[in-house]
Amino acid sequence: MLISWARCSEGNQTMRLVNFHSEGKVKLGALVHNAMIDVNAAAVFLGSRGPGDISDVLNSSDGLSRTAGIISAIQGKNGPWVLAQSGLRLAPPVPPKAKILAVALNYHDFCERGKLATPTALKVFSKLPNTMIGAADSIELPAGRKVTYEGELAVVIGRRGKNIPVSEAWDYIAGYSVLNDLTANDAAKEDVQLMRGKNFDTFCPIGPALVTKDEIPDPYKLTIKTTVNGVVRQDSIVERLIFKIPEIISYFASFLTLEPGDVIATGTPAGTALQFDPPAFLAAGDLVNVTISGLGTIANRVVTSGKGIARTVANPAVR
Repeated sequence: MLISWARCSEGNQTMRLVNFHSEGKVKLGALVHNAMIDVNAAAVFLGSRGPGDISDVLNSSDGLSRTAGIISAIQGKNGPWVLAQSGLRLAPPVPPKAKILAVALNYHDFCERGKLATPTALKVFSKLPNTMIGAADSIELPAGRKVTYEGELAVVIGRRGKNIPVSEAWDYIAGYSVLNDLTANDAAKEDVQLMRGKNFDTFCPIGPALVTKDEIPDPYKLTIKTTVNGVVRQDSIVERLIFKIPEIISYFASFLTLEPGDVIATGTPAGTALQFDPPAFLAAGDLVNVTISGLGTIANRVVTSGKGIARTVANPAVR
């Protein structure tokens, strides 16, 4: 398979990195146009050793540059390191134990549609690693629960830091991804807090790739769209965020240490289930797509709880 290598540049480290399942392991891949590059297989061909997965890339000071160098060095060459995207199951493109930090009520259009006052301070919560699944894995619907989708831009941290000034926050970003912050609204209402409603297993699909920040010069220009069974539920643009990305990073870093690979879900726009009449909660069999321009699409099928995580749809779009 002959592929074009124009998007991978060692100079600016522009890359689309994935974790993919292979031979019982999670391996590091790089998306280059219509093909997936097995980074370690490419490194072996070159007589070197590549990062094992995205955790290795982000936790090494030269991880991104080494990975970019491997990809650049095999440009124009073809071999077993070139994989077709079809048939590959993607894992979350972040470390498996990453912190997932999130912001509620952070889009102007969400507050306007819900007739909610615009927040004057950040409202935050967290999701646990048990919630993370890949870009085409199944969402398990807890029996009897009223669950909504929430398409969001995910910011992935690239450097360890605490007490980060707003003016320096951009320097701590590795890149961006697409995230669905699923929520059991009824559980949140019963508990009068978000912990349980946000943290059912499989409630955080993320992917398909970690797109390095050099490829996205202005994340506020990215559009975000969520569909359920092909019907548009959310359609917005990231510039409608109330609290901007540097403010969010600085806030979290004011009380905890951010680590490479940590995920920040920046908020969801108008059109979640409760903003329809009647409410448009998810049901078993639904296919939920979240697409962010420049980052790709995650496409997850809703299944009855207890069925287990499975790849139920074709690999989602990654460009």
